[in-house]
Amino acid sequence: MKFYVSTADKYVHLIKPFSFLFNKFWAEDQEVVVLGYKAPDFELPHNFSFVSMGKSENNPSEWSNGLIDYFSSIDDEWFIYATEDMFVVNPIDFQSLEKLKEYTKDQKVGRIGLTNDVCRKTCFNVTGNVVEMTQDSQYRISCITSMWNREYMLKILKRNMTPWEFEVNGTSASHNDGYRILGLNSDFAVRMCLAIRRGNFDSLDFKFDNEDRSLDEKVINEMKEKGII
Repeated sequence: MKFYVSTADKYVHLIKPFSFLFNKFWAEDQEVVVLGYKAPDFELPHNFSFVSMGKSENNPSEWSNGLIDYFSSIDDEWFIYATEDMFVVNPIDFQSLEKLKEYTKDQKVGRIGLTNDVCRKTCFNVTGNVVEMTQDSQYRISCITSMWNREYMLKILKRNMTPWEFEVNGTSASHNDGYRILGLNSDFAVRMCLAIRRGNFDSLDFKFDNEDRSLDEKVINEMKEKGII
């Protein structure tokens, strides 16, 4: 399953630490496609490729337009999607990841959260450790690292949407639509951080999202020594 990460000209430099941490904690043979506008001015790892979605107007509402055009042009039935500020900060739980992939066989599953974002909302147990959001739960639609059914994402995405509007307006549109939003209650496949808080580029935040711990200081120092951050 391909991994897609979107970025904008203002944020494209974040792909450097994103790719470093991704390959450290995920796998160097996992294919990752970066969807952006202006190509990064640094070399990407061999498993990363860059696709330009055109010339950016530097307008946050253009975020959805490029994604709609690109995802409408591919054949992937399922893919993993995240934004460039969602750094992987812990080794991937591949057993949990494979467990969740089994649910992509269900045509009514729209999104499968890979982090702890689903279990923090109104949901119920499906079986074992798997949970499902209720049809009226908050943030059924989220940019947090998830597996997506391509048709479902395109159903929710509308022209001239910002990521925030995608989450808020998309969630409203998803209420009682019959699609299932799944995740895990523990043993999460992915643990990530939101590296940029309130637009602050001067200090990247490596704290695990919704957890009281942070990326190992040795890894942070390694990135500093290598000029990645």
